[in-house]
Amino acid sequence: MAHSLGLQKGLIGVVNAYAAEGYRATNNIVIAHELMHTVGASDKYDLSTGQPIYPYGFAKPDNHYEQTKAEIMAGRVPLNERESVMPKSLRYSIIGNKTAREIAWVANHD
Repeated sequence: MAHSLGLQKGLIGVVNAYAAEGYRATNNIVIAHELMHTVGASDKYDLSTGQPIYPYGFAKPDNHYEQTKAEIMAGRVPLNERESVMPKSLRYSIIGNKTAREIAWVANHD
């Protein structure tokens, strides 16, 4: 299936979603991720491997690979350096500090 994308300029998001009911949770994660791009969020995963990038792609960076949630812009829960899984639903996704700064939900102190 073709990739989904979100563009900040023009506030455009294109999501390639699955029509089957069983994909609703996954589709919602992809939709939220692409929507976040339209308001300034950057990807937090390695484009060549799909693995979340430490520390910004981890929901709780201090927990290293003991993660129960995904950072929405990483889109996956990191299990180890080479493996990650899609969260079960948006309930298992968070907006990390860097993403929150990028979309101006919190003050930028950089």
